[in-house]
Amino acid sequence: MLLAIIIIFINYFPNSLSAVELHIHKSVTEIRENYKGHGNIYNHLFSNSEYENIIDGSISWNGTSFIKQELYNTDDTLKDAFVIVKQLSACDCKIIQAKIIDPQTMLLENLETGTYFYADKHSIEYKYKRPSKSGVTLAFHFHNTKTNYNGTLAYLIKGITWLPNYDLSITNFDTCSLRGYAVIRNNQQQEYEVNNTYLYSGDIQLVKNPSLTIYPRYNSSSDSIEFNNEEKGFYSYSFKVPYTLRSLSSVRLPFINITPQCQFHYKAITSIHTGQYKGVFQRYYDLISNQFLPAGILTIRDNQVLIGQSNLPDLPENYTHTITLGQDSDIRYSIKSNLISSNEVQTTDKSRPYSLDITISNFKNKEITGQLDFHGTSHISLSESTCMSGKIDGNAYILLLKLQQGEIYRCQFNVILK
Repeated sequence: MLLAIIIIFINYFPNSLSAVELHIHKSVTEIRENYKGHGNIYNHLFSNSEYENIIDGSISWNGTSFIKQELYNTDDTLKDAFVIVKQLSACDCKIIQAKIIDPQTMLLENLETGTYFYADKHSIEYKYKRPSKSGVTLAFHFHNTKTNYNGTLAYLIKGITWLPNYDLSITNFDTCSLRGYAVIRNNQQQEYEVNNTYLYSGDIQLVKNPSLTIYPRYNSSSDSIEFNNEEKGFYSYSFKVPYTLRSLSSVRLPFINITPQCQFHYKAITSIHTGQYKGVFQRYYDLISNQFLPAGILTIRDNQVLIGQSNLPDLPENYTHTITLGQDSDIRYSIKSNLISSNEVQTTDKSRPYSLDITISNFKNKEITGQLDFHGTSHISLSESTCMSGKIDGNAYILLLKLQQGEIYRCQFNVILK
């Protein structure tokens, strides 16, 4: 059995990472790199994995004018290169002089016999040409060898994204604090040295959006991201502290300073129909921010107890956003609803009068506030009520509540649905 061994005698010096500027949208990132030099050609090498994520047609050069821009696979430069392959057997070691026919598959031609064979590219000895690092080369050709070129290389890439994270901490019904973080994810094999980072709340239209994979994160320094400006719905933020964005990693940076207003209450929603029915109240959190908040993930802790998470949409300044997070079994209601006879109340043919007996129980050892909403048809009117704080709002009857610890509240009201 023959064993083909290929030996590469090359000096491999990986390209040093140049500092980049990241302009990150939700689903795509523009990478900008400044370069200057002397000569008629500037070459930039993309790794294969990085080039696969570049948006087609997005590569641009802003600077010294060029006469030609080209892209080619560095493996193609090895075509027709002369190599040596050593084949070992149990009895001898045979050296084969060969020529590369297809650099992609490493198909070789035996120069002595004219036959073709495949070899492992990591076991070839190159005679005259040193192989380049595998990848895709971007080349800009300038007018002559005396050109002093200077410019910014820019391209759109998938796989680098950002998403705000918010931690909402509530100490009582009216006091809260909100901390924002920007999580930048790099789902590529490529590592970047970053000088400046710009984040955008809006998104740009692409053919299709990339999928995201979440990787373990590490926290950055205490420097925070600053708000820049707003332009036609795009809110931009900047972070001008250098850092390393490692491959398959994420960075969590302190985000904008937020002064929120919070209010907690209980709420339950039911409908008006005949029969006996009961339920429990839901937890509602009203959040108002003193500035625009980009959409992200909100984590809520109430008195240091984790309550849950919610997807926060884009929130304008001073807009009240209500978050619902589960139910509280200590706050309950029960309803007994009857359809009133037409002999007891005057109605039109299409009207339906109801009488409802309400019981609301607070099993907590503290005071609570909330509301119970009764939804009817397109029109609802109140005929009589013993409830202290009920009101008609559109097609609903809303009962506002403030119950002391252990209180059981009862009332009755009559409505007409049309």
